[in-house]
Amino acid sequence: MQRSRRKQFNTINAPSLARWIVITAFLALTGLIYVYLNVQLYHLGDRRKALENELASVRSQNDVANVQIAALTSRSALQRRLKEGYLKMIPIAEPSIVRISTPAGTQGEDAVQPVVNQRAGR
Repeated sequence: MQRSRRKQFNTINAPSLARWIVITAFLALTGLIYVYLNVQLYHLGDRRKALENELASVRSQNDVANVQIAALTSRSALQRRLKEGYLKMIPIAEPSIVRISTPAGTQGEDAVQPVVNQRAGR
């Protein structure tokens, strides 16, 4: 008794299945992007903190260098070095000095003169 049996297939609603696959893929991709951006934010925060610490270190080194420069260029330090013979100073010759003075001439009408103008109406 062989009956011819028809193979029965369950029908699949292809548009609905495709929609759910697309939605699931979109949500998965969105989640992966969110996690990636959070990890990136964490690493950039660490890098920023390291750069801020390095900047503070460089500023403190700069302050130390400024104090050393001020100490080494002070008048007393320069005089001490001069006495030690480390520095050599030569007096400036009189012909090398340039003196600038304003001429004490009479001011004419065309001369530039400072003035204060009072605003009218106030």
